[in-house]
Amino acid sequence: MSALNKQRPGWFPGSISSWKYKPTQELINSFPMQNGLAITDPSSGYNPTDPYAINSTPKRDPRLAATILYNGHSWLNTSLQTFEGGQSKPNVNTQQTLTGYYMRKFMGLFENTTNYSSHSSDWVIFRYAEILLTLAEAENEAAGTPPADCYAQLYALRARAGIDAGTGTYGVPQNMSTTEMRAFIQNEWRVEFAFEEHRYFDIKRWKLAETVMNQPRTGVSIVATSSTLTFNPINVLSTPFATKQYFHPIPYNEILKNPSLKQNPGW
Repeated sequence: MSALNKQRPGWFPGSISSWKYKPTQELINSFPMQNGLAITDPSSGYNPTDPYAINSTPKRDPRLAATILYNGHSWLNTSLQTFEGGQSKPNVNTQQTLTGYYMRKFMGLFENTTNYSSHSSDWVIFRYAEILLTLAEAENEAAGTPPADCYAQLYALRARAGIDAGTGTYGVPQNMSTTEMRAFIQNEWRVEFAFEEHRYFDIKRWKLAETVMNQPRTGVSIVATSSTLTFNPINVLSTPFATKQYFHPIPYNEILKNPSLKQNPGW
């Protein structure tokens, strides 16, 4: 693994307007619980009234807090308020989140400090987690049913992430079909490599972009009433994707140079 020492400035959640820094509800929902079970699993222990498991157990996958800043997350020695009118979402002219979330990954260790400062971080070119997931994906596609070694890569990945071992399976469902394992691995790619410029290219190579991109991206509007929080889903972005976008168009001048060269479909 190659790395460069890179300085990153201090960062305030409300100062960045790029969509890259506005995590969606779909991403948040893809993180399982700390027991490894998906939040849609009835036995996972997920509590929709405490979706980030701040005041309840089991907790969420530790990668959630390492990746996302959400309501109640510790930041600058205080608790983030991303509810409507809160300190982190005041609903004034200040640039702020449109989804109810901010990006945490790559930022400095400012949870328990009162001031920002420059900090050093490794610029990672290739992560070992990519080796594990690439191997698991290849083994699943090559075999008639997912082999034991395919599961082993997922155990190693989740153990490093801090998922509870449980019975030794780290919440990974057993006896999955190739299709089920494919979907599971794809979700692990999404969770593990959030904001690392994998997702868009992954859904294109999996030929899922026309399904994923044509669904509205959602966020959450949190309303605080006394000591009660109400989490309301909201649509925040639509991004149409046409089938032809799986490939780029070949420049017209290149087509003219070679009559046998055909344009990519749809262009």
